[in-house]
Amino acid sequence: MSVSTAIIALGCLIFLSHIFNALFERTKIPSVIFLIGIGIFTGPVIMNWVEPKFLGNFGNVFTTVTFIVILFDSGTELNVYAIRKSIGRATALTVTCFITTLVISSLVIFLLTDLDIMSCIFIGSVIGGTSVAIVIPVVRQLKLREKSTTILSLESALSSVLSLIISLAIFENMQSGEMSIVQILINMILSFVAASLFGATLGIAWAVFQHRILKDAKNMMFASFAFAFIIYGVCDQLNLNGGTAVLVYGITLGNINYFSRNKILKKFTLGEKLILNEKHRTFFSEIGFVLQTYFFVYVGINLKFSDINLFIVSMIVTALVFIGRQFITKFIISKQTSVFEREIISIMTPKGLVAAVLASLPLQYGLANGDEIQGIVYSIVFISILLCSFLAANIKRQKEKLEKNEY
Repeated sequence: MSVSTAIIALGCLIFLSHIFNALFERTKIPSVIFLIGIGIFTGPVIMNWVEPKFLGNFGNVFTTVTFIVILFDSGTELNVYAIRKSIGRATALTVTCFITTLVISSLVIFLLTDLDIMSCIFIGSVIGGTSVAIVIPVVRQLKLREKSTTILSLESALSSVLSLIISLAIFENMQSGEMSIVQILINMILSFVAASLFGATLGIAWAVFQHRILKDAKNMMFASFAFAFIIYGVCDQLNLNGGTAVLVYGITLGNINYFSRNKILKKFTLGEKLILNEKHRTFFSEIGFVLQTYFFVYVGINLKFSDINLFIVSMIVTALVFIGRQFITKFIISKQTSVFEREIISIMTPKGLVAAVLASLPLQYGLANGDEIQGIVYSIVFISILLCSFLAANIKRQKEKLEKNEY
């Protein structure tokens, strides 16, 4: 592929991604489906124009960069005040669904494949969360009430955090070859605490430095963003959980006004000027949008339908996870919630970018079964988004039909 052809292709992807987002209003089909479809069409499955190995080491670097960007962007969007208001029911839904997904998927994959138990548990933790990039747009389009919207938004954010923390802790044990569940829990807690303190401390330090030293400097928008890469790299060198550190760093900057209420931090006059404004958030969001566009095409290129057994296993896991969520929703979601909204909540379990990125880590670091792990998770991401989109559109049509008949 020539340089000019590659540049044209990259430009077309961004252009088409905007078109797909606009079509979402009518079709209710997330743009992710089309992007993965482009990857499948151009990849080895159909046209074989681009193969995964064509990207070489750039694929690993690109995955890590996307990982850092989505973590930082997600962190800055998490609002401490909103979390405090709806944390109860959202946490119950998040934890119950996460554990159910982890248990179901781990057992099914262990029984139906040749993967070891640690790899199966890793896959279960990776797909335990829901995709913010899928859930939020769909919920907004369906125009749910504020309470239901808040619960689903918080679940997506919290489950992504939970998935990141647990998956990365398990991944560290996979690297060391340890199999102890107790050791995993200990490593998870220690890694989470150390990385969280590291991210929060550097977040506050950067905010103070920017306010006291660089307050008159121009074009600093990208600096806070770039500092996230430094944090991740330093953590990796120190064998700390870089993902958690970047996430907490983003949360710290996004809620700096909340943290600045501390008596000690007040001395540094942290205040309104340090809150990320709409311009900053738009900038981070646009970068995330571009990387997500390319990444989901990359996911499509890496999808392998040659191993039909693994794809069938992915379908079974996805179906069981959706069924399990039906029962969980009945017990956790209030009876006062409308039938329509309870049905929507019960099918909102699509997997997305965080799961896809985490699934690529074993292969990236050369671990055994890395290719199989990535293949199963990528398939689950694709199938879950398809199923969620179809069910949401169907529920919406049924609601509109009932409303029309009433009139």
